[in-house]
Amino acid sequence: MRVLILGLGRMGSLLASTLPAAGHEVHGYDISERVRESARSSGVEVVESPEPGAYDAVIAAVPLDRSADVAAEIGRTIGRGAIYADVSTLKADVNRALRSLGPGPIKVSVHPLFGRGARGIAGRPIVLTPVEDEAREVRAASDLFVGAEILVMDEAVHDEAVAYSIALPHVLGYLFRWVSRGGPALPTTSRRLQELAAAVEVEEPDLTAQLISAAAGSRVLDLLEEAISAIRSSRDREPLLRSMRGDWAERPALYEAAYRALDLS
Repeated sequence: MRVLILGLGRMGSLLASTLPAAGHEVHGYDISERVRESARSSGVEVVESPEPGAYDAVIAAVPLDRSADVAAEIGRTIGRGAIYADVSTLKADVNRALRSLGPGPIKVSVHPLFGRGARGIAGRPIVLTPVEDEAREVRAASDLFVGAEILVMDEAVHDEAVAYSIALPHVLGYLFRWVSRGGPALPTTSRRLQELAAAVEVEEPDLTAQLISAAAGSRVLDLLEEAISAIRSSRDREPLLRSMRGDWAERPALYEAAYRALDLS
């Protein structure tokens, strides 16, 4: 399959480097000449001017705030039966733009649940949010992302899950680092968690900012603010903290699992 990747940032460059292993002929394009040169130096076959209609599949890996506009613009240039795949983190807006195209390309709206550091896509989870024809879109996604585990999810459920599973941990990471930066530290499990939280600093904050600006992300921030306020204002904090704990049947095993995950055992 001839594949064009639009946008050679974190996800675009990862896909450009891994999809050829599935037998695809992959070309990449980015509006930034600096990014194009960087991708070219890492082995990506870069084109200077994209021609979406000349490819079997076009993957849009553009910034989240551009994904809907790019889908509306580029999707109209792709012929019937070809694939237009969007890999942005939130799906409702881009799916709305894809539906507005009417008949034309196979519209594949996916969210790869992996990123920098992944050595390939085989066995990796990719969420697909159906746009028009679920079965057809799953087949197209499987042909494009060979070997990936395709998980189907409603777009509204997906976008709310992103708020809790991505936006909230990112915000907590920023808070953890900001509050603890410069303070004394002990080599404890919590300290290792602080080091993991620092991973958010590897990424630019634009994605996190956009995620917490979305409706679901804003609701999660409200819940976080309520929880902090409740702790600060409580006169008897032990019962409150106890009420916040999860209902885990094997609570002692959680600490052991953390040790194993952090490679401390």
